[in-house]
Amino acid sequence: MNSFSQESSKPGAYTAGKADVIVVGAGHAGCEAALAAARLGRSVILFTMTLDSLANLPCNPNIGGTAKGQMVREIDALGGEMGRLADLHMIQFRMLNATKGPAVMSPRAQMDRTGYQRGMKQVLESEPNLMLVQQEITGLLAGDGRVEGVVAATGSLYQAASVILCPGTFLDGRVIIGDSVRSSGPDQLSPAVGL
Repeated sequence: MNSFSQESSKPGAYTAGKADVIVVGAGHAGCEAALAAARLGRSVILFTMTLDSLANLPCNPNIGGTAKGQMVREIDALGGEMGRLADLHMIQFRMLNATKGPAVMSPRAQMDRTGYQRGMKQVLESEPNLMLVQQEITGLLAGDGRVEGVVAATGSLYQAASVILCPGTFLDGRVIIGDSVRSSGPDQLSPAVGL
């Protein structure tokens, strides 16, 4: 395919877009997956429920640490953006476990959340093979035993040879405060309940 297209080939169904790869969710995993595919020359549609929550850092605004730091180094080695953006948008840096052995020492940086999000959005918007779409995905298109695309909350269909699901903490998200439980995504954003 290697290009985006719009068509309405099925009676009663509107195919709003086609791409080689569809990525659902624009947190860290979704952004990096979409960039990796686009940089390999594939056409990519990246779906997010709101463009204001790209690479949101909802759990805490830190990048690095013993476990997450290993993933950041692997992403960096593969040409990802997380480490580069962390360098540009950190407000504090600390070496964890500095008094212990080198096996457990790890760098950790606290981010300017807004700056980091803007930086990632700028990178995504400047990638020529990548299209950002603000749309909730509520279902998958399947045929012949494989996923062939996604269905948006509006009923629009998007087709792709590959679909990557990265809904993160939004998938059937709930906020629990004491005995109170409510349906919500991080930062009072809407949860993804249809998928």
